[in-house]
Amino acid sequence: MNYICGIRSRGDAHGLAAVLAELGPAAHGGEWTAAGAGVGLGFRRIPAAPDIEALHFDREADLAAVVDVRLDDRAGLCDALGVRPSERAGLADGALVLRGYRRWGRNLPSHLLGDYAFAVWDAGKRILFCARDPAGVKPCYYAATVQGFVFASTVDAVLAAPGVSGELDEAVVARSLTRAGLDDTGHTFFKQVRKLPPGHSLTLANGVSSSPPVVQLERYWRPEHVPVVRRASDDDYAEELLDLFAQAVGARLHGADPIGAHLSGGLDSSSIAVLAARELRRRGRPAPLAFSWLPQPGGEPPSETHAAEYDLVDAVCRQEGLRVFHRSPSAGDLVDLLRLDGARPGTHVLISEDVVQRCAEEQGVRVLLSGWGGDHGVSFSGLGHHAQLLLSGRWSELAAAARLRGKAPFRFLAGVALPLVHPRLPLELRRRSFGYEPWRRRWLVDPALARRTKVEPKRKPRLVGMRRAMLWLLRNGGLGERIEGWAAGGARRGIEYRYPLLDRRLLEFALGLPPEQFLRGKWNRWLMRHALRDVLPPSIRWNQSKHDPARYDPLFDAFAEALPLVRRRLEARDVPPSRARYIDMPRLIELLDTARFRAEPRFASIHRALQLLDF
Repeated sequence: MNYICGIRSRGDAHGLAAVLAELGPAAHGGEWTAAGAGVGLGFRRIPAAPDIEALHFDREADLAAVVDVRLDDRAGLCDALGVRPSERAGLADGALVLRGYRRWGRNLPSHLLGDYAFAVWDAGKRILFCARDPAGVKPCYYAATVQGFVFASTVDAVLAAPGVSGELDEAVVARSLTRAGLDDTGHTFFKQVRKLPPGHSLTLANGVSSSPPVVQLERYWRPEHVPVVRRASDDDYAEELLDLFAQAVGARLHGADPIGAHLSGGLDSSSIAVLAARELRRRGRPAPLAFSWLPQPGGEPPSETHAAEYDLVDAVCRQEGLRVFHRSPSAGDLVDLLRLDGARPGTHVLISEDVVQRCAEEQGVRVLLSGWGGDHGVSFSGLGHHAQLLLSGRWSELAAAARLRGKAPFRFLAGVALPLVHPRLPLELRRRSFGYEPWRRRWLVDPALARRTKVEPKRKPRLVGMRRAMLWLLRNGGLGERIEGWAAGGARRGIEYRYPLLDRRLLEFALGLPPEQFLRGKWNRWLMRHALRDVLPPSIRWNQSKHDPARYDPLFDAFAEALPLVRRRLEARDVPPSRARYIDMPRLIELLDTARFRAEPRFASIHRALQLLDF
């Protein structure tokens, strides 16, 4: 894995040196090159990552590229490009990207499978072309200012470029503090910095004569156009799913041993851990190390609900002979984490993952497989289907679904109908019935900031039909937020995340499936359960509970103990933090009390506020 960057300016590319320095010290390896007048491309290797070639040139076509790329189906791509078999083994993924651009130009991303962020400088056409993979696994940020254009794998590197301001975008700050809705338009916390959205390409053409230069964005991956998948039988669907799944896992196993894998005991992470273990053994390599979000077991015997979570993890480990690592977060760990800058991508999503990253780093893991994203694809829950039954008049099917789930028909019907009247109504009714304060009062945003930005809850669309719901989940910003946060945190420790269930082929297969492959009888995620019958223990295949107190209880305990430590830090300051102007500080200080938090656990609002504060 590489961090990449580039700059396009009116004069020379001298600003690239500052951008490259922010990506990491020269000791980590990397270089930069003046690819043309006013154009520079560069990269830094993530510490301890494999030595992967990042700069590539085609002198004949006058092309240069800098890449952070992991390509799948190289054989198919080589066939399409007419690469001779004798050349293929020694041809780097980046070199294939450059050959693909020479063949297909700006249509190149449509022909690629894998995870990638790259930029090509086409000197003949004076075009800078960038692209990012459909799931957004590889990060890419940019800024267009009067000084020119800059892109990089990190926000900090973009901010280091000449003319890029570090001024915060108050609207984004307010949305973050209130969880008013994730932004999927490419905005970041910084006014001048954007992210290239997943599944998009970017073209900067005709130099930088305008102020700022004109950036052309194009969405090349359109999941709404995926064709319907029809197979002859359930077993045919299951066989194809398992084949695609195994390919996706196998393609992500290259790199130095040991490979790591999340293991929560759920359907997605467990299946990835098992498939990875079997494929690694087939290749004569050691099984992956498993990392759990559950705390280290020990001390008093766990409660029945907590023990059930450990039993699921243990079932996979016993079946495949895996070694699992647990670590409990401490109050000190959380104070350190909360002091990370919340304006950087996805920092707050590290609240559970930070201890996993620390543990994986200690074990020398450089590649960590994750089941994140499965709920957006082949492990989709079936959201939207019951609403479609209601609106299409298929009420007998709806009543049958209620009976199979053991729910009172009228209550079940209300749960389906109310979100169609107002998508947030069921949530608000539940909150008020438990005595929670109204939406605006629950959050710790400064009232003046809330008025200036007119922040309101983002209105959830009426999700009628599975495909519409799946498309919304892919685009609403939540998927990328966690990926970007884990990528940034992992890179600091030399860890690259890989997500088999976000493989483009698996996502497109899932989007084309008929509803009955997701919901069957009382079971959701039915096809995954059926396809994994020879992979997972039955206790995991047929478990429908998403309730995991063994994971969250210790986290909340550590968070409660961290609050007075944070309060002492804030009260010891001579001047308040510069970002205190965005936060209702008197209310926040009141809430930084262990006993009060245990009685009234406002985890999300306190967490968001502290993460943003520069203390």
